[in-house]
Amino acid sequence: MKNLLIVVDYQNDFVDGALGFEQAVTLEKGIAEKIENHLQNGGVVIFTRDTHEEDYMQTREGKFLPVPHCIEGTYGHSLYGKLAKYEQDTNPNIAILNKVTFGAINLPEKIKELCGGVPQSVEFCGVVTNICVLSNVVLVMAAFENTPVKVHGNLCAALGTAHEEALQAMRGLGVEIL
Repeated sequence: MKNLLIVVDYQNDFVDGALGFEQAVTLEKGIAEKIENHLQNGGVVIFTRDTHEEDYMQTREGKFLPVPHCIEGTYGHSLYGKLAKYEQDTNPNIAILNKVTFGAINLPEKIKELCGGVPQSVEFCGVVTNICVLSNVVLVMAAFENTPVKVHGNLCAALGTAHEEALQAMRGLGVEIL
């Protein structure tokens, strides 16, 4: 059993691109340090990447959130700043998981593959707290009902009051907010 860190959608378009915002920019150093510490302690890291095609505006999500972003192959799709190096990393304890909507439906399978079964614990950081972080927390909790799930509240961000509201909702689900 391994400890897992999931870095949700810390991509250029969510930091300084099409849907970027200042709070997301401030997370870079802390997330980078958390990843390095996690790997040094034998943990596994999964990076989710929001991934869309040119037809994004015709999708259900595109009609809900009509801002083209994270189009595969573009600058906006890549991991932001210091995290970009992990897209080329061959460490077997690192994985990149593209997802086509808020929650990565194939995340539980990838976790089992990388952790050799059920993870010992799962920690989350990234953006956007009230959308993609929350969605993936719920997916993991449903797949691994007895695994502790933790969210680094200081390493997540969303606009306005949505960040704190999402953290409160996750507390209500039994998630430990660090």
